[in-house]
Amino acid sequence: MEEIYIVEGKSQGKKYAKYIFYGIIAFLAIYMPFFGSDLRYQLGAIFDMAFNIIGWFCVFGGIIYILLGVLGLFGRNILIGRIIIGALLLWVGCWMTGIAINFFGVDFGGSSASSKGYH
Repeated sequence: MEEIYIVEGKSQGKKYAKYIFYGIIAFLAIYMPFFGSDLRYQLGAIFDMAFNIIGWFCVFGGIIYILLGVLGLFGRNILIGRIIIGALLLWVGCWMTGIAINFFGVDFGGSSASSKGYH
């Protein structure tokens, strides 16, 4: 048998949520007016590296899924879903890394993918 205890009282989560909220407000009020432009470029460099790493995983995963889908066409496992998932992973990976891949006449990535959106 299980016993369930119900304890009434103030939750600790709400107390910590207030401190986090106050910390965000203090950060925005004190740090951002003086160093906000530098923070933007620092975060851009950090997230650019993370996007490149995630993008390369998506590119390799897309290539593997497309190859498995094409090889499945010659066998008994005809799964078009693998090719579609591979194409989507390849498209996302090319968009994140900024490279261009031409696969059977279909361009993934390209000139629009090289623009990351910051100046």
